This record gives sequence, C-alpha cells and structure tokens, in this order.
Amino acid sequence: MPSILGAAFLAAALTAAPTASAATPAPAPGYRLVELGTLGGDNSFVSAMNNRGDVVGRAQAADGSYRGFLWHHGRMTDLGAFTPTDVNDRGQVVGYPADGSGGYVWDHGVVRPLGPSALPLAINNRGQVVGRTDEGPVLWTNGSARSLPLTEVSDINEHGQVSGGVYLPPDGFHAVRWHSGRVTDLGAGPFNRSNTYALNDRGWVIGWQFSADQFPRGILWRHGRALDVGTLGGNTTELRAINNRGEILATSAASDGISRPALWRRGVLHDLSLAGISMYGEFVGLDDRGRIAASIRTVSGVRAVVYHPR
Repeated sequence: MPSILGAAFLAAALTAAPTASAATPAPAPGYRLVELGTLGGDNSFVSAMNNRGDVVGRAQAADGSYRGFLWHHGRMTDLGAFTPTDVNDRGQVVGYPADGSGGYVWDHGVVRPLGPSALPLAINNRGQVVGRTDEGPVLWTNGSARSLPLTEVSDINEHGQVSGGVYLPPDGFHAVRWHSGRVTDLGAGPFNRSNTYALNDRGWVIGWQFSADQFPRGILWRHGRALDVGTLGGNTTELRAINNRGEILATSAASDGISRPALWRRGVLHDLSLAGISMYGEFVGLDDRGRIAASIRTVSGVRAVVYHPR
C-alpha cells in the first residue's frame, strides 16, 4: 500500500541532478509512458493502482487546491477534498477527507463512512478494508469493524489476509501476516526489527529488515522463508509493491549511492532506469500486467503517470 506524498518533499526528491546508471542489465521489454494529467493545475500525485489500470491520487485544481482523483480509461474524475489511499478492481476507493473527519469508501459516487477516527489504508475486491482508528488497527467487513491484534497494518489481499507488524517488548518489532484470527510471525533478522509494505493474493509478503551491516534491505517472505532481494550495487533497497506473478517494484541504491527504480523478477533485481523509466519519482503501484504507477518530474511539473510494458 502506497503512502500519500507531500508536494514539497516530492519536488525536492525529483529535482536531484542525474548521474550514470549502475551496470545492471535492463529488463525487456521497455515501457511506454502515459501521463494522467491534472484537474487544471500543475501537479498530480499517485496513491495506488488496481489490476485494471485504474489509478487514484491527488491532483491540483486551477485554484491551486489539491483534490482526490480516480483515473479510469483515460478520464480523471474529481473526488473532491479527499485523499485516496487505495482502489480495488471494482472501482471502490478508500481514503480520508481533508477536514480529518474520518475515513470512508467512495463507490461510484456513493460515500460510505467508516467512522470518525478511521484512517483506511487498503481495500480488496470483496470490499474489506484495513486501516486504523484511535484504538488501533481495524478490519472493516460489510460495515462492521473488527479490532486486529497488531501494532500496524499495511495491506489486505483477496483472501482476507492482512500484512502488518507487531511490537515485541522491550525493543523488537516483527513483520507479521494475520488471517482468520491467527497471527504468523515472519521474523525480524539479526537486529530484531522488521515490518511489512504489502502482500499479494498468494500470501507473499514484502517489507524490510536490517542487513548484517545495519542497512535497511527489501525482504520477500514466502514459503516460510525470508529472502533478501538484493540491491543495484549500493547498500539499501525499499520495496514498494508486489503483484500476483511475484514481481516486485522497488527503489534501490546503485554503487554511486543514488536510488533508482527497480523490478525484481525471477530472482534478479533490474535497474528500470535503463528501460526508460525516470530515475526521479515516487513509484507506488505494480499490477499483474506489469504496469507501473508513479509520480515523476516532467517539464510541466510533477505528474501522475503509468508505465506500460511494450
């Protein structure tokens, strides 16, 4: 599940000076870029993408304000003063309003509130939502809220499995997967700290833990084992999304220390900047067709985009 981007933070990140790419083979094929546009202003930012290629995020209006949007089949729908956090394949959008009055589900123009302190993070195709309230992590099913025995949550898949994390006193924090009342501890590596970003419908979980030399590394938990997906030559990798084919979208440091977009596939981490994808962006979504949703710097401003494999 992707994070909501601040315009100032992203603008600084996207205007760094370019450097040479790491000597890592690029994946084939290349990519075709589709800009999603704005709501009349200069900038737009991606929050999430579903498997139909629909994208949600925030876009600037002509008056300079930012509003939520749903992009579907080339058309951007204004969702109002709303920050979307996820969208499922049915076009249902979860998020929260600008006034902080609580989260809700937007369903083709119909709004269903989740509660005054709700902060929804992810929604599956069954309409189940995971997020937080003032009392902690919650799973909403058919409008009914169930407290989860977790410290944090990050995502939910089509089987109702939830990725998250649990604090283990006095100084531990472990990545976990929850399903039907059972918590599975995924482990935490040599420094007793790990957490999750997302999971796919196969129950494969992505997240992070520290390497032996104390750098944060991208981890794939599958079949009861933790796999470090590697780097592009540097010290750190951050995983962003995983699809049902087991491909992972990431950003990874190269040997020059500069972070680049990357795709892990069949055991190899590829440098996507060598396949025509901008080095300077926030990469948040990867669907089963290999499409990538991102916010990148263009000549017109920061724009929400989708990269389509050729």
